Amino acid sequence: MPVKFLALGLVLLLMTGCFSPQQEVIIVEKSINLQNISQQKLTNTKRIKQKIVKKISKKPNKWSAPVKGNISKTFSTSNKHLGLTFDTKTGQNVRAIRDGEVVYVGNKMKSHGKMIIIRHPFGFYSSYTQNKDLIVENGDAVTKGQIIAITSKIPFYFEMKKFTQPINPIKYLK
Repeated sequence: MPVKFLALGLVLLLMTGCFSPQQEVIIVEKSINLQNISQQKLTNTKRIKQKIVKKISKKPNKWSAPVKGNISKTFSTSNKHLGLTFDTKTGQNVRAIRDGEVVYVGNKMKSHGKMIIIRHPFGFYSSYTQNKDLIVENGDAVTKGQIIAITSKIPFYFEMKKFTQPINPIKYLK
């Protein structure tokens, strides 16, 4: 008897996937020969294409620059310069490039001065070094554009990693 209930339960569980709510399907006509399509259908197709283009073009950039300033030294694996050096002045705001969580705040690496490391979604990390004042603390959740530090008199240095692999920040920052 319990086997029958188990089998019945399994069948019912499998069938629940068949009864999901229907979603609207949009078909965009892209054929060259449109002579047999009424003008109304052609207008609707154009309108649908315009909506799709608008949705794609409105995709926001998920990344932003950490500081305002010119880049004086770029990413180079051959020169072992694994980040970007910015020409900055003392007292400039340093901002989070993307939403994330602060995983390190401190100055244990003397060559980097006061430093912040933020973990972002999908295995990305960003490092903000040579700061005068640190505004965030370990464990803080930060949002894109939030002020996290203030620059010092030493040029600001920034790095990005994907898990443990250094990556060129220019590919992601605007």
